[in-house]
Amino acid sequence: MHHHLVRALLTLLVLVTSLAACGAGAASTPSVARVAAPGDAAALVIASNPMFAGTMERRPDVIGASRWWTAEPLASGGYRVEVTVGWGDCPAGCIEHHVWTFDVDASGSLKLVGESGDPVPSDLPV
Repeated sequence: MHHHLVRALLTLLVLVTSLAACGAGAASTPSVARVAAPGDAAALVIASNPMFAGTMERRPDVIGASRWWTAEPLASGGYRVEVTVGWGDCPAGCIEHHVWTFDVDASGSLKLVGESGDPVPSDLPV
């Protein structure tokens, strides 16, 4: 369970470090994130919203998870990433859920393409 989170965090750290290094020289060409795997795309999506903190790759052997992601390749390159946040008795599978769907292209650009599910409560813990 933890190795997926560690991999996503390491991917994010590399991305942030690369972007910071490019920002040091004003004449530099802007850095472009390379999205080579589903975990790369998911790390970018997770970093885009504090509510997604702690989101892990969906695994059928994990019970009680309240935040998970899935990804599938896009024909144009990149990935479609769905992030699900659940609440309300999550040890039993979460009574309510909200799903955000993002397209992440190979360069790391994110586009929210849809949302569905229950309204997200304003007091949902981050």
